[in-house]
Amino acid sequence: MTTRRYTALIAGSTGAVGSALARELAGRAEWEVYGLARRPPASPAHAGAVVPGVIGAAADMADRDGLRRAMEPLDDVTHLFYCGRATHAEQVIEDSAANLALLDNVVTATEKAAAGLRHVHLVQGGKYYGVHVGPIPTPADESQPQAPIDNFNYDQQDYLSSRASTAQWTWSASRPNTLVHFSPAIARNLVSTLGAWAAICRELGAALDFPGPQGAYDSLTQLTTIELLARAIAWMATEPTCANEAFNVTNTDLFRWHALWPRLAEAFGMPLGPVRPLRLAEVMASRGELWRQMCARHGLVQPDLDRVANWGYADATLERTWDEILSHNKARRLGFHDWDDSLTRFFTVLDRYRRARILPD
Repeated sequence: MTTRRYTALIAGSTGAVGSALARELAGRAEWEVYGLARRPPASPAHAGAVVPGVIGAAADMADRDGLRRAMEPLDDVTHLFYCGRATHAEQVIEDSAANLALLDNVVTATEKAAAGLRHVHLVQGGKYYGVHVGPIPTPADESQPQAPIDNFNYDQQDYLSSRASTAQWTWSASRPNTLVHFSPAIARNLVSTLGAWAAICRELGAALDFPGPQGAYDSLTQLTTIELLARAIAWMATEPTCANEAFNVTNTDLFRWHALWPRLAEAFGMPLGPVRPLRLAEVMASRGELWRQMCARHGLVQPDLDRVANWGYADATLERTWDEILSHNKARRLGFHDWDDSLTRFFTVLDRYRRARILPD
């Protein structure tokens, strides 16, 4: 019989990263897991987000007093995993003050409830290096200085570093790049969004155009499989040499969109189109009724296109004409050697969406 050694609190447990981390930790005998979210996982908004073995706690991270009350019974938490994010629109600089306030609320409430708190993990991303605003030095490594831009990741990491200096806990941070995942309740998803784009183009009798600029089609980028990220986070939180450090986490390989696009066209049995820069958020805004008709004809289960595809997210991802390469050497050096094949994983996840009848064959 294995004795539980750690108790996790996952703040933002119904999000893509939070739910993947919940599945990973709940499957390990040494972990007990609490999942904190504004709405309970069993609600229609998060259908499919229930993870067996995870104990749910409902609270709004923006409500400092309500969060404190919800946290009071969770006095055995040893590890806090912060997977939250302030509400934001795509392609904008995110609100640093709002994001910092959420993190502070969660850390303060956890410290107050759990005297045995040992570690706080912060999920960041490639935006730490400014991939969302322009070209970055590549390969980006964790020792690079902060850029002179407004970046909530800087404020949150500086906050944890300062607070940990007088606390009994340590911190770590993960920096994945664009995530690949099967999350039926989350439209901000590269695979389901591009799959919906391909399916609609096919329905219209069109070829599969690449809707970004030529420079983006040819640039080098990286993906991060969400299950790999969850394993990396679990490693960081329990490996002593990771204390008070940040780590890039990618699948470690590189690809160009021009390598994925012909395979995506083939997967939908349609011709490959040219590079044709478009704003998907604009051109797809009127396709809701067409999607409903497609769902009825193909037996798909989600007739609301906005719950399958996030066009603003696709626009922001496919418009980058610069390389996005994050060095994985630091994690390797300290013992994390996991990896994945990005192109293979993309189409494996695409097949899951099709089998689930969210995307058509």
